[in-house]
Amino acid sequence: MNIKKLFVTAGMLIVMAAALCGCYVPASAPETVVIPDYNEAVSLVTAYEDAYRAYVQAGAGEVSVVTATGSTPLGSECSSRYVRTTNGEYESCSLTVMRDREEHDEYFNLNNGLMLFVRTYFDDEGALFIDKYLCAGENIYLINNETQTMDYIDDITSLDCFVTFDQVRRVYGEPVDTSQTQLPA
Repeated sequence: MNIKKLFVTAGMLIVMAAALCGCYVPASAPETVVIPDYNEAVSLVTAYEDAYRAYVQAGAGEVSVVTATGSTPLGSECSSRYVRTTNGEYESCSLTVMRDREEHDEYFNLNNGLMLFVRTYFDDEGALFIDKYLCAGENIYLINNETQTMDYIDDITSLDCFVTFDQVRRVYGEPVDTSQTQLPA
């Protein structure tokens, strides 16, 4: 093997290793979703929730609302309320689902390939549970406040949820147009 081939091969191995560890993304690669660590995820979610709340409270614009009945990915019946601000800055969908108990699933489009998924329910003793998940690409992570970690969810199917906001939009939000119900923010 000549020296030129050795350097080319070594360079390719370094680039492949860097790409696998997430250190390097070539300019021509498709958009890569970066999974924030726990503190970054909490900051991201808090900033989004605060900005969304401020937008709504300020009456900064109109929203389109689509309500419907349907089902979750595993077929549980639900009612939905899909909300999109007229400027497209905020998009969310709330589902009321009857599983073993009534649960409320909320999806928030954080953009950049990230979605916040929140499941709220009361257990048999009446305690309130709010589980927040960060969905990145085809992966879901529990934002675990007890351990302050991002816990990878192996069995997405058991959650009976959507993984991307595009899925949510296709099932509950489309078509969104200005002829639908308009409510002030």
